[in-house]
Amino acid sequence: MPRLSIWNSGKKGNTWRYIDRTISSWFGAGGTACFVHLYLGTHDQTVPSVPTIPTPPSNLTSIQDVLLLENRDRKYSNVVYELRGVYSVTDTDFDLRQFGLFLSGDTLFIEFHMSDMIVALGRKLMPGDVLELPHQRDENPINGGPAINKFYVVEDGNRASDGYSPTWWPHIWRVKVSPMTGATEYQDILDKQAKNPLGFDQGKISDLISTIGVEMGINEAVVEAARESVQRRNFETRQFWMIPGEETGRDYPWIFAGDGIPPNGAVLLGAGVSFPLNGADEGAYFLRTDYEPHALFRRLSGKWRIQELDYRKTDWTAANRVLLNFINNTEIFTADDGTVEKQRQALSKAVRPRADF
Repeated sequence: MPRLSIWNSGKKGNTWRYIDRTISSWFGAGGTACFVHLYLGTHDQTVPSVPTIPTPPSNLTSIQDVLLLENRDRKYSNVVYELRGVYSVTDTDFDLRQFGLFLSGDTLFIEFHMSDMIVALGRKLMPGDVLELPHQRDENPINGGPAINKFYVVEDGNRASDGYSPTWWPHIWRVKVSPMTGATEYQDILDKQAKNPLGFDQGKISDLISTIGVEMGINEAVVEAARESVQRRNFETRQFWMIPGEETGRDYPWIFAGDGIPPNGAVLLGAGVSFPLNGADEGAYFLRTDYEPHALFRRLSGKWRIQELDYRKTDWTAANRVLLNFINNTEIFTADDGTVEKQRQALSKAVRPRADF
């Protein structure tokens, strides 16, 4: 008598097809709609000014920046696909086991029918794909703004353990997703227009999901409060009387002030980008505004001698002048071959990987 076995020697038989259709019907009836923004690779990274660096064609498995191992300029399909997914909705609770209060529940594990997914997408969901969940739409936002669907990024995908049928073949694909941020990687999606259920545009997705407006408002309020509380940096010393240098024998007779103001109530002869050619008496003070920061000079023995720098700026900028100059650097560099590049370059673009063979 032959032995009965559900396993069919590695072949998907009629039993598997019957179970697969049943599971597909269950997903279609009980699953929620998930709009899929397919990841297609990275945009063309050809650098016209550096023709010696070959740019291989981008695909799903290529890496844009092999130095930092990341794909920043991701390309997403203009076609949005719909799948039916199932996951357990949980309450968002405070996690008191960490250092501080952290909200758990941002990470979801969503399951999809594998065969339907392959037919609709042509492949399985993979890290980099973005899921849009319309059932997570907040119809009544507190700030009164337009409602928008929630976006999640696929971080990992694998066969679900509960998706194996008695035939020992898998039917369900399980993905781990986390909320999408307003980062450069998702610019293709962020630049799209969000639509309400009636089909009307509500503006760019980036403007609706990004919190940069609120964060910039908070930052501006903090800076404004700082300006109000402390209007200038460094020490305030103009109220002190300084002993003249000829009585102490020192070149710098007053304590370090760094405000560019003459001591003991003396009046500036003037300020400008060059010294006056005549009319400067011995001991006169002049402020050079072409120095950064501004420099206070005094006329001594027929020469202009620097006394101090004006560090008491009213603008709240980086205290490190080298860092400030780097951040605000908009200068252009022209090489010997005529190519033009910006002086301020990201490390990933300045240090490009080259073949060593």
